Amino acid sequence: MKLLVDAGNTAVKMMLAHDDDTLGAVSLQEVPWAHVEEVLVSAVADSSALTQLLAIAAANGKTVHRASTSALWQQLHCAYDNYKTLGIDRWLAVIAGYGENPSGYTVVVDAGTALTIDVINDKHQHLGGYILSGLKLSEQSIVNRAQNVFSVEGLHAQPLPGESTPEAVKNGAFIAALGAIEYVVQHTCKEQAPMLLITGGDGLSLHMHLPHSTYRPHLVLEGLLRWREGR
Repeated sequence: MKLLVDAGNTAVKMMLAHDDDTLGAVSLQEVPWAHVEEVLVSAVADSSALTQLLAIAAANGKTVHRASTSALWQQLHCAYDNYKTLGIDRWLAVIAGYGENPSGYTVVVDAGTALTIDVINDKHQHLGGYILSGLKLSEQSIVNRAQNVFSVEGLHAQPLPGESTPEAVKNGAFIAALGAIEYVVQHTCKEQAPMLLITGGDGLSLHMHLPHSTYRPHLVLEGLLRWREGR
């Protein structure tokens, strides 16, 4: 059993990977340390929560492996010349997508604080990607600059014309994200539609309006497991 840790910009998520590679959510208080073989960490930012977890792992004598971006993983080539500047969460999501479809085109979307879109071709090449403001950042960039103060809290985003200014802002951010994803998908491979994988906190709502997509809430952790096992 392995403990998988995804330390993002806003939260630390943990899951247990069982021997059959099934994943199960776990809190720090629930970790069965006696059965944990090793700890795998994806960290885009250090935090007090991550520091506490690593200290407990060390106290229990557990080996910690912290994932890092590389120029090459198996046959998969990273697009960045300076590969160390590619966020580890993006790289692990790319690894997961490549593992799902190693001989085809794949588009990987992570809809979190930022909206990232990465493309992999059928020649084992990560082509790079795009970074946009996430849905909440897009909304707040307008709300914070509005002359008349209003809030978009409590509204449900949908790809329809807004019937109030808050709705228009909320829905505008939503269709901007949908449009960016659809543009990349349409221009990625002319012969056939690529596999489209979506993850992240806002991923499910986007997936619901992208009929050919697959929602994978734990894609980064799936990539972390693949990274460690080299498959």
